[in-house]
Parts: sequence; C-alpha cells; structure tokens
Amino acid sequence: MKIVELKYKIEKKFRKIKVHNDCWGFQVQPNTKFCKGISRKEIDELERLFGFEFPWLYREMLLTFTGFDKPLISIDPENGAVKYDNSSFFYHYPYEFEKSKWLVEEINNNYEEALFVINEAGFDASKIVGFVPIHNHRALVVFKDKYLSPVISVVGADIILYGDTIINYLKNEFINS
Repeated sequence: MKIVELKYKIEKKFRKIKVHNDCWGFQVQPNTKFCKGISRKEIDELERLFGFEFPWLYREMLLTFTGFDKPLISIDPENGAVKYDNSSFFYHYPYEFEKSKWLVEEINNNYEEALFVINEAGFDASKIVGFVPIHNHRALVVFKDKYLSPVISVVGADIILYGDTIINYLKNEFINS
C-alpha cells in the first residue's frame, strides 16, 4: 500500500469517527483531514537539519501530508470540560525541531534497550544513522538502507516496535486502533 492510498483510507475512517466523552485523552475529531505535504526542497532542508537522509517512505509521507486540519479534542469524563490541542499531530519541522529533541535524548538514555528491540525485530541496529521524532513518543528509526522505515514507541526504557515500516506504523496508529 502506498502512503497516498493509506491517507485516503485514514481520512475515510475519520469521517465516521465518534468523539467519546467517557474516556481521558485527546482524540481525533470527526471529518479530520490531513494537511498538505511539503516540497522536496523543504524535505532536503530537513535532512540537513537532522544530519542524515530520510527513508524513502518518510519522504513520501512528508510530500503527501504533514498533520491534521483540525485540533485534537479532549472531553473530561468527570465534568464535560472540553480542551483542544492546537499543535500539529506530527512534529512540525523545522519549527518543532527543538521541541522534539527530548525524544532522541530519551532514546539515547535507553540506547541498549532500543538496540535490543530493533535487533529482535530483525533489523541490524549497527546500521542505524539516527532517529526522527514523529509524534509524541513515536520515533522513526533511520538506517543507511533508505528502504527501511521502522517506528518505535519510547517511554523511558519501555520501548516497543510500533511498526516495521512507516506504513504499518500509520495503520497501527490510525486504522487498527
């Protein structure tokens, strides 16, 4: 499945999504769509900022979309208070580069655990060139091989593979949830 096909499938799911007022946390609002992607030139600039080339699928994702057109919503189950999160779902680079650095630091502080998870998933962790924070606790693992694009979820030393490719990550985040 291509990124553009997945984009349409996720947006179709968002048309039918219901906001729950009986659970904590931010949720995607009904009829949310992805915002337009960025240019190849802007992606090249981001690669210079990070210091390495991105995987092909991540470049395709950035060309296709960058975030949501509506803020996330949270309804407090106890009192019905509504809050909105106006930040972009995905880190909005280059503007949030500094804001996202904490996740790379967290990975570096738990590097042995990260390597273990990546190796256990069948990847050669010795070929990692870096990490790109994508959303909250999710980070793209960047390898020398630009055909690889696994995503890990990191909360301290609690690290899991959240998708063996960025496509499977997006499915896990938005379709299978």
